[in-house]
Amino acid sequence: MASETEYLRAILPSLPTGIAAKLRSLCATPATESALENLVRFICGAQHSPEAPKDFHGEWFEKQLTTRNLLKGMNWTSNSSENKRPREDGTENESESSKRPRISPAPLAADGNPIYTLHSISTTSPIRKKVDITICENSITFTNPSTRASEASVPRASIRRAFLVPTRGKSKPHWTVILLSSDTPDRGRPANPATPENPQIIFGLDATSAPAFTVTTYKSGSEPTPEVSPKGSTTLPFICTFLIHLGVALFEPTADVFKSACAGIGNNVMAGSIPGVEAYRAAKSGSLWFMKEGILWGESKPCEFWPVRSLINKREGVRIIGGSGRTCSVVLTRKTEGKGTDGDDEEDMGEETEFGMVDAREQEGIDQWVKKHRHLFGKTEGDSTDEGVDVEPMQPKKIKQFGPVTINQLATADDEDDEDHDFAVDSDSESDGGSASSSSDGDGAGGSGGSDEEEGGEASEGSDEDGEEEEELKPEHHPLLRPGAMPKMSRAAMDMVVGMVEDDMMGGEDDDEEDELDD
Repeated sequence: MASETEYLRAILPSLPTGIAAKLRSLCATPATESALENLVRFICGAQHSPEAPKDFHGEWFEKQLTTRNLLKGMNWTSNSSENKRPREDGTENESESSKRPRISPAPLAADGNPIYTLHSISTTSPIRKKVDITICENSITFTNPSTRASEASVPRASIRRAFLVPTRGKSKPHWTVILLSSDTPDRGRPANPATPENPQIIFGLDATSAPAFTVTTYKSGSEPTPEVSPKGSTTLPFICTFLIHLGVALFEPTADVFKSACAGIGNNVMAGSIPGVEAYRAAKSGSLWFMKEGILWGESKPCEFWPVRSLINKREGVRIIGGSGRTCSVVLTRKTEGKGTDGDDEEDMGEETEFGMVDAREQEGIDQWVKKHRHLFGKTEGDSTDEGVDVEPMQPKKIKQFGPVTINQLATADDEDDEDHDFAVDSDSESDGGSASSSSDGDGAGGSGGSDEEEGGEASEGSDEDGEEEEELKPEHHPLLRPGAMPKMSRAAMDMVVGMVEDDMMGGEDDDEEDELDD
């Protein structure tokens, strides 16, 4: 029975003697003692006792909120000055009158009126415990569910971005909400841990609530309206409502933009289509979430966000190191603030962040994401870009093939420029050039013969070009056109190339002599 009446037994020694004696006499029966225990729990904002009647469960929280508001409206300090010892200098009235208005109403004035509350939420930042999260007019407050004491508060105006991501590695489907005041976290330990310069809010909750889930809506001029959802309810609608009341830009990774090649450990809200990869930043594990707006390092604090425009350039913005084994590393390079304003990327080396232990199977998906979004890397807000347009698929390179494809043709295919087509010789100009060269035969038989042979070769080659159809090669159908691809050479081709190099280095006269002897 002692554990069931822990609140009552805890306050009895601190009560006035007369009240404590009266309460002890009333606790002669277990039923009376249980009723007094629930009364104490009810007033202080705690949960009812485990042995409380079932009819308490349905209306406990609603009645508790009403009682709390009534108690807040009472004048608690009307007789407090009568019990204080007066100061010897006789200036207590003047000093107290100037200090009291700044002490009592200050927290309410700073936070403003409450708007929406999620109850009993496990948070990771700015504190690590289960609290009630309330959106107020001026702040986001974190309150202890049992004692109603304020644990932390973050200015609402400081929050710039909100992210909703599926939590990886959980036994049950789970959501994680990340609220950032800055894309980059505080570097080093803040001077005052209670009030960091760039606060972050990270909390999570199950996609399907195991116990009853409660939220509270506050409307001006009316009582708070609690909404209790039964066990097994979906929590996503309440999360969306919370973020709508917050009023900041919301970013959600989707499988349409990026899809992981690995299933991961545990259950996930987006089963089979996780839009992120598991990685390590130093010794901390977490996830890189790829979105069309940028890349988020989330779940483990401190979180960090790389917008696509903050990545330094197309080549160095996102790089993959390794990949030949089971794991690889992803390096993100952020533009340094205040540099690169003149358009010279070489002056800004950027800030590199490396994420290791990434599964090598994720390399292809990361490459595809980079190809789709690298036209935005390093751009400023004023630059004109084709948003969401993949440049390479829209403008595939055209390669003219004449019989079998050689290694040299594949090597020069990527180096061809559209401007080269401006210098192509038309059939009419070829015929004119041929007639002009044929008419000038006075320069010598040897020279004219050589020029005729060259022109004849060019004419025949031009006729072959006219006969062949232009074929468009797309990267998705031709692996050799993908970034970083290397053409495979047969053993015979490699031996031939090695032999040619050896001949050039050793000289070709010996081969000619051997051929003559063989003849």
